[in-house]
Amino acid sequence: MTRKQMTASLLVLMTILTACSSNSGTTAQTEPGKTNESSGAAPGMSAKYDPPVTVTTVRAQADITEFAEGDSMDSNIWTKYLLDTYGFELKNTWVTDSAGYKDKLNVTIASGDLPDFFKVDATQFKQLADAGSLADLTDVYDQYASDLLKSRLNEDGGITLKAATIDGKLMALPYVTATMDGAGMIWIRKDWLDNVGLPAPKTMDDVLAISQAFTKNDPDKNGKDDTVGLGLTKDIFTGFGGLNYFLNSFHSYGKMWIEDPKDKSKLVYGAIQPEAKQALSKLQEMYKAGEIDKEFSVKTTTQLTDDIVAGKVGMTYGIMANPINYLSKSVAKDPNAKWEMYQLASVDDQPAKSQISSGIGTFWVASKKSKYPDALVKTMDAFVQKLFSDKAEFKYMYDGPNLEFHTFKYMDVQAWGARKNLDAYLAVNSALQSNDTSKLNPEQKGYYDQVKAYQGGDASQWGTFKVFGPEGSLSLLEKIVKDDLMYPDQYFSTPTDLMVQRQSTLSDLLDETYMGIILGDPVDTFDAMIPKWNQLGGEEMTKQVNDWKATQ
Repeated sequence: MTRKQMTASLLVLMTILTACSSNSGTTAQTEPGKTNESSGAAPGMSAKYDPPVTVTTVRAQADITEFAEGDSMDSNIWTKYLLDTYGFELKNTWVTDSAGYKDKLNVTIASGDLPDFFKVDATQFKQLADAGSLADLTDVYDQYASDLLKSRLNEDGGITLKAATIDGKLMALPYVTATMDGAGMIWIRKDWLDNVGLPAPKTMDDVLAISQAFTKNDPDKNGKDDTVGLGLTKDIFTGFGGLNYFLNSFHSYGKMWIEDPKDKSKLVYGAIQPEAKQALSKLQEMYKAGEIDKEFSVKTTTQLTDDIVAGKVGMTYGIMANPINYLSKSVAKDPNAKWEMYQLASVDDQPAKSQISSGIGTFWVASKKSKYPDALVKTMDAFVQKLFSDKAEFKYMYDGPNLEFHTFKYMDVQAWGARKNLDAYLAVNSALQSNDTSKLNPEQKGYYDQVKAYQGGDASQWGTFKVFGPEGSLSLLEKIVKDDLMYPDQYFSTPTDLMVQRQSTLSDLLDETYMGIILGDPVDTFDAMIPKWNQLGGEEMTKQVNDWKATQ
């Protein structure tokens, strides 16, 4: 798909969203949960191993994953469903946290002892494909993927499926998700804003004033100097707790390819452009002033969440899902905590655009040695069937007395489609207005029930209410999409050989330089880093990216 086609697709998407906002909750597609969402399985879909077999995988456990008593990552609602439905017991050879997954998987790849199927990033995918280590999934996909799964994997125009195809053979199942869900927002304690007498931010100067006031003006009114303005983690080029969206406010972009401002026909790497210096200089000032935790350079997402729950942090960057994933624990501990989301502010009179992924970067692959490559397809199909078909059950998304078990996290192999959450928001709010839930699929009905429960006084449902409710984060996302305030990575292909060889080194150089400047290195260190980046492969990589662009 060319860049022009991608732009056209976004324009079409905006038109669809506009139409959805004014109708009764259905989209331009068939109503959720109806015919095209439940068109049945492909021939052989129900094929079940008898006697049962063991299928191996490896995986990362999502942050803040909780289990009911007796359940674990090895035995839960999803593993039981796979065994009962398809006759295979899914065995985790190992489980690690999200931060350690890539390195641990690299060790497994180097050993040559691969599980039956597993998740890889684009670099690992290319390495394994080049080495001839992957199973061809073309036939098992055609046989076992339902129409529902195929439709979900094509909602992005087939971009990611194309990236998963090599020499006409499907060598992986891509992760198709709503890249728009990654659009950045500022999450701020509104109760603290009121305490320090400041309005909602409209400019970057407003954001900086809020950070200062949250640090110096005792925003929690406890008489102690125990708060910081901006919550960050050591992973600075990320969304929640990272700095990508802070950079975006200065029209700077992290580790992604952008159009050259001087020549739109060419691409340049965002993280080495001069706009980053102004952002880094400001971050250095904030760090020196105590507005950023002195220990942030070693803090994980979990540790930042702990600080938020403890009432030490009043502002952080993130996305629409943060109330469910992180902020709900803050509200549960302190009912007075009022977290609100705000659009990214700009440093000048030009609107800030949030960087988003191209959508290509995560794949699930099967080992060429595996006897059960079909198990991968069946696992992904199970995910969409139990969440999005007319046979879906909400307990496979959330479960527990207070829906505290995010059961969808127990399933590693996922396919969401390009606009699932925004569709759900539109459908739920249409139902809230009409009191008619007949057009909701089971997942949407679950969100509807949680929103109604919160409105009826059940404070435990705040997270869902703050995402899917009438003034939830998806209402801001809808505005961001309509106003064209997203900037996608302009390189949407698998990595070149050079990227595979040098990306880690180049990425480390950027991490060290950015972190060093924030912690006190001269800001001009940024300029000295650029020649190193080019010499270590960045210059040749840029040439390869532009050679690719010339073919689009």
